[in-house]
Amino acid sequence: MSKQIVPYQLEMANTWEDLYAHVDLYDVDLGPGDIVQLIDAPITLAYGQKRVVQGQAKYRRASLFSRFWTRFIARFEITMLYEVSFSSTRYYKNSVPKLHQKPI
Repeated sequence: MSKQIVPYQLEMANTWEDLYAHVDLYDVDLGPGDIVQLIDAPITLAYGQKRVVQGQAKYRRASLFSRFWTRFIARFEITMLYEVSFSSTRYYKNSVPKLHQKPI
């Protein structure tokens, strides 16, 4: 499929409370496998700043096969989240914590 040029709005924040970048494309419903490339979008944002930028993006809708493949693969990719640990304790294979030591 051919690429279309569509307008976008990019909201970015790099503060103590927030770290995000959200893109809203106007009059476009994104689907699985679709490709969006922002034209001349800012890459960096200094710490403590929030910014809203408007511009144009190249948008290409995925083929029917690409949509199917993206949905199929996404079912397996979610399992990668199971390996994430949000614990503040570090566990090593070779180190065993010595909980009960007797004084000499």
